[in-house]
Amino acid sequence: MVRPVRILWISAVVVNIIGLALFLLQTSPGFSQGFILDIVNIMLTQILGIPSAILVVASLFLLKYTRKPPGWAGYTGIFIMIGALLWIGGYFLFFAGLMIFENVR
Repeated sequence: MVRPVRILWISAVVVNIIGLALFLLQTSPGFSQGFILDIVNIMLTQILGIPSAILVVASLFLLKYTRKPPGWAGYTGIFIMIGALLWIGGYFLFFAGLMIFENVR
């Protein structure tokens, strides 16, 4: 696999993991009452968090065991996966940032 694609893929996985972690930390009330999420955050975690975790696990598996994707179709699949990882991770980071500014007020 081309080194820049591998670096982009690894950075997309890291952004996704950080975004999901910050989302979960920001949406719970400081863990003071335990890990309690409201209904909207539960739905967001189920709709985006579960596919995010599946994409991260699949990406780590493919990064470990794939040396070279088979042609342009393999690279197209990789770029679709990278785009999905960055989109979901970016959404989680954006939402966590909104929660930070909401808690300041």
